[in-house]
Amino acid sequence: MSKFEKLNVSVREGKGTSFARRLRLENKVPAVLYHSGVEGTSLSVEKNELYKALKTGQFIFEIKVGDKEQFVLVKEVQYHPVTDEIIHVDFQQVKEDQKISLEVPLRTEGESEGVKLGGILVQLLNVVTINCKPSNVPEALSVDISDLEMNSSLFVKDIILPDDVEMVTAEDIAVVSVQEPKKEEEVVEEVSEEGEEPSEESTDGEQGEKSSADSGESEASSEDNEKSDEEAKE
Repeated sequence: MSKFEKLNVSVREGKGTSFARRLRLENKVPAVLYHSGVEGTSLSVEKNELYKALKTGQFIFEIKVGDKEQFVLVKEVQYHPVTDEIIHVDFQQVKEDQKISLEVPLRTEGESEGVKLGGILVQLLNVVTINCKPSNVPEALSVDISDLEMNSSLFVKDIILPDDVEMVTAEDIAVVSVQEPKKEEEVVEEVSEEGEEPSEESTDGEQGEKSSADSGESEASSEDNEKSDEEAKE
């Protein structure tokens, strides 16, 4: 990233929940700028401008506080638990010539050989932590999965980094894998085995039906015997 997006901010004097609520009613978002070893500076940012800036995918912005222009990193964004609207932002001052640590998204490229054979691609890691200068922060890092076969994985160490970018995340952590799907025959076999064991209710029901049938046969046999006796008397 060779150019920083400019973000207009204003220094705010008021603090507290009521003042922050009033700012939000004016379509502004409360923010704090943290300096190394210096107490934070309270700021406010236009809500629409902040959303637009964050959608660029950049992490470093250029702001002007008073007469001083400086670079800041978006350290933390707080969202409303119900509406998902941004309610507060923390900025951290950075220097263009000093390296910083931050998280960047991780993306996959290509089509895995294992997926072509019917495997399932599972991404195990979505972000990684890197160390670099603000001017070299990539929007995202990519990992090529083209040669990834069935039942195999790629790790952090397999990610190719741009120049002057160092990986902080442990290199032995798995990033993505291709897993063999469960065979349909195994699923059918499991269902069949479960079906072979009759439940107690069905067993009791069968015994009940058998008892009823036996009782019916006994009653029919008794009626036939009585009928035969009557015919004999006649």
